[in-house]
Amino acid sequence: MSRLKKEFTIKTSKSIENMKSLDLLFKPRNVVIFEAKPKVGYFIEGLKSQGFNLENLYLISPSKDELSGLKCYNSFDDLPIETIDLLILSIKRDLVIQALNNIFSKKKVNFIHFFTAGMSESDEEGLFIENQIRRILENPEITTRAIGPNCFGIYCPSGNNSYMPFFPNKSGNIAIISHSGDILSRTVGNGALIYNLTFSKGASIGNCVSLQVSDFLEYFNQDEETDIILIYFEGFSRYEKLEGRKLFELLINMRKPVLILRGGKTKRGQSAVLSHTGSLGTPERIWHALYKQTPLIEVGSSIEEVIDHLYFFYEFYKKNRDLSLDAKIDKLPKGKNALVIIWSGGIGIIDTDVLTELGFNLPLFKGEKEEKLNKIYPVKIGSLSNPLDLPWVSRSEKYLELCKEAISEDIDIVFMHTDARFGRNLKKRLDNLTKIKNYVESQNKILILILPETPEKNRIRYFRALVENGFIVFPELMRAGKAYLALYNYGIKIKKMENRI
Repeated sequence: MSRLKKEFTIKTSKSIENMKSLDLLFKPRNVVIFEAKPKVGYFIEGLKSQGFNLENLYLISPSKDELSGLKCYNSFDDLPIETIDLLILSIKRDLVIQALNNIFSKKKVNFIHFFTAGMSESDEEGLFIENQIRRILENPEITTRAIGPNCFGIYCPSGNNSYMPFFPNKSGNIAIISHSGDILSRTVGNGALIYNLTFSKGASIGNCVSLQVSDFLEYFNQDEETDIILIYFEGFSRYEKLEGRKLFELLINMRKPVLILRGGKTKRGQSAVLSHTGSLGTPERIWHALYKQTPLIEVGSSIEEVIDHLYFFYEFYKKNRDLSLDAKIDKLPKGKNALVIIWSGGIGIIDTDVLTELGFNLPLFKGEKEEKLNKIYPVKIGSLSNPLDLPWVSRSEKYLELCKEAISEDIDIVFMHTDARFGRNLKKRLDNLTKIKNYVESQNKILILILPETPEKNRIRYFRALVENGFIVFPELMRAGKAYLALYNYGIKIKKMENRI
């Protein structure tokens, strides 16, 4: 066994043996905020919004008696608890080391959230302070684990825990690990607002002086609340030389989809990373190997694309959550044969180009298939070849029959255009669309509706009605196609890992 591999094996087994469960980080029995001040009031409001028991929220402020209607304690000596589950530390960086020594001399602390910034991402003095924090946490007599410095914190609806007051209270099946608190906040907030996405847990981890991406990945892989994992990754921490190897070993054995949005892929981007979290860059060849040998799925370069992908994976796993791993694998998309249903020939041409460039196949309906479609509805305007160009018939029984006949062909995914103007006849249109959706799903295929984003006053009402009735709705074909391909590619990878292909 090589020295590096031996060192990794020892380190990994030790970390697994000694690693405290992250349960109390996400679901703390008590939370202490130091220093409590109006500037960090959103931590208090976030906990309130999730229904955290305020009797177990302790505020420490040398200058205030009360904040947000809650009592403030003058110091840690005054706290009526001996063990702190989660300490949110928000003080000037110059005071951090002195505060840690004082706290550890008085209390046992399970987890610290270092909200304080201005560390290794800022200057040499900040790096020096951060290194001192690391040395303190490495003391074998101190079992405290930490996130940060320079991070927003933790979100967990089932633990009544949130650093922001506008996050959903309902628990879902998506977990997020993010070097950036803002990207975590936007993903949760916008995902909930646009697609009603709900999340199991989220961790903004900042500079990773203690807990690493791999620690959370390992935890989420075992977490019963989590089906899908998203990582926003800027680079490896300077404190864990074997983090890359551990991440690789974990990913090889993952049986949950792991999506990754990477920051700092360019040299210029990497200089921005250094001033954000101080993370260390990674050669692209390493990432190519990770994508090739693990089920890791890269999800583009924008939060909008991330949310699109999460939405599509979320809908798939929500529908199939109770199935075994083998049954879920059987339900994953099997091919890239697409049917496009439109009401405008021009849109059909553009869609054909878009899907073809993405790598989809659009089988042409000729011969016997075209004759069958013509018998159902001999079109005078439009086309029955694929795309199906069907103007003026979308609310008729013929429309339903045509769609079912076309879907019965060797088709994996159906992209159907709709429009907010049709929301005026909502009940009848929903009835027809629901019958089509039920038929598509009975064939173990997928239907995606394309509803353009327009200022049409009925659009929001129509969109909400579609989502509430179980439809997958995207504003643009390109975005829908990319999301489908991500799930399809994940299926290819996981089948290979399970020796299914």
